[in-house]
Amino acid sequence: MAWMGRCLLLGAVIAFLVLGGLEAWWDSATYDEPVYVASGVATVLHHDVEINDEHPPLFKVLAVLPVLAVQPVVPADGHWNLNDERSYSARFVDAQLRAGKMHAVTVASRLVPLLETAAVGLALFALASMLFGPWAGLVAALLWLLSPLVLGIGHLDGVDMPSALTCVLVSLTLVRWLRQRSRPAAVWLGLACGLAVAAQDTGLLLAALVAAVMVIAGWRRGQRRWSLMVPAVGVAVVTWLVLWVSYVVVDPASVLHPWLIFPHAYVDGIRYLGSHDTGGSPGFLLGQAWSGISVWFWPATLLVKLSTPVLLLLVLGTITLIALARSHRVDVTVWRYALAAVALPALVLFVFELTNPKTLGARYLLPSIALWCVLASPVALLAGRRLMTVALAVVLAAAAAALATSFPHSIAYTAPPFRPSYRVATDSNVDWGQDFGALVSWSRTHLPYVAYFGPRGLGTAQIPGSRSLVGASPPTITGWVAASASDLTSADRHSLAWLRGYCPVGTLGGSILLYHFTSPPTARPGPVTPAPMCAGSVSHRVSS
Repeated sequence: MAWMGRCLLLGAVIAFLVLGGLEAWWDSATYDEPVYVASGVATVLHHDVEINDEHPPLFKVLAVLPVLAVQPVVPADGHWNLNDERSYSARFVDAQLRAGKMHAVTVASRLVPLLETAAVGLALFALASMLFGPWAGLVAALLWLLSPLVLGIGHLDGVDMPSALTCVLVSLTLVRWLRQRSRPAAVWLGLACGLAVAAQDTGLLLAALVAAVMVIAGWRRGQRRWSLMVPAVGVAVVTWLVLWVSYVVVDPASVLHPWLIFPHAYVDGIRYLGSHDTGGSPGFLLGQAWSGISVWFWPATLLVKLSTPVLLLLVLGTITLIALARSHRVDVTVWRYALAAVALPALVLFVFELTNPKTLGARYLLPSIALWCVLASPVALLAGRRLMTVALAVVLAAAAAALATSFPHSIAYTAPPFRPSYRVATDSNVDWGQDFGALVSWSRTHLPYVAYFGPRGLGTAQIPGSRSLVGASPPTITGWVAASASDLTSADRHSLAWLRGYCPVGTLGGSILLYHFTSPPTARPGPVTPAPMCAGSVSHRVSS
């Protein structure tokens, strides 16, 4: 690979870390972050792996290690195994606010996730380079690093990015094993599968898929029944050991309370997810509101959240791969590796999410999007002709421009023409509570009614001069009103239906809508979609 390509990759990684670092500094804690930070601190300091119902704890612990350096305030509690994540995370937030450490704790908790997001780009470079060459690797990395969606979610402490990282590592090590069929390659594959299982519940799905691919690969080579199973069993054993180590390191007592051959807390966490994730959440996208499963939501949200240049290259690149395979310009063995180790996991994970009733955002699709970047990377193979090279460079430059325009509000980014974002999407696709700090600063001089969607422990009680909008009678309201977009379209969409009929006069970061009433509004419900921005400085009712 030429020096120019290496410089582009290095520059993209550095630029991503700088932009992500700034957003990590400016954005307030989002909805789930205090839960993960509080549970990570309790896991490290008190060996309690059960505060957070979502398991496993490994990547929460990794993210909280820098937090320990800023010495967070840990609320006293003599019954750690009885803590509830909702009440305890609220108490944790209150303790940090009182000590003036909330900002430092939040920023510190985002350092490891930000590095993990950049590591996904490097892993994509390695995977695509292994299959299609270094220039394809560069394209795959840039498609990831130049996405506003990735920047928006990648600088937050959560479970989505570790899931994407481990998924790519599984694909990378699976391709390596398919090429070498050696014991060291199988061990590395087992380690990757173990990290995937220790990152997210979908890791079990990936591990099962890997076992199936290994058995089928052995069968195609004419191996006998027992020899077919040996590599898959070896990978399964390593995966199981990694999972156990991830629990024993933080809670040695886990070995005393196993559930058959698995950590008891892990099984309890999977059971919780199995019951909790089957309950529908309020969804909103493109003017449609619902609760529960919506199969069309997942492909449609990609149209909304992926920037147009990135989406264009993802589609054209995948078509290119198929065309090159049919014309035999891609080796048939490489094509099979790409199908088995990249396309199949991406498709399985995407189909798995289609039936997910938690339609909370495109972040659930990050593992599939990451692998899609690899499948689209062969578009670089067309760059031998000067015109194609120029076209590819122009599209990537447009992707970089879209990323720059999303800064510093990348969480709220939606691609044109799906704007303004608050009228198109909700929850982590637009508003996850990230503009609480801006709301506090603005409220000091406006004394508003407030409906804020964010983490437990943050609300009107922490906003100077504010009053709660939820439950207030519209005919008694005058003056300023601030409402989170997610409250309007999902969390409190029924009680705030009247507000959607009035036009906002501004926004904070694109996620919190500002209204100014010189006369009281009516309680008559508005449409499903919030009204467009006012032409003037006073909110008024807009005709449906």
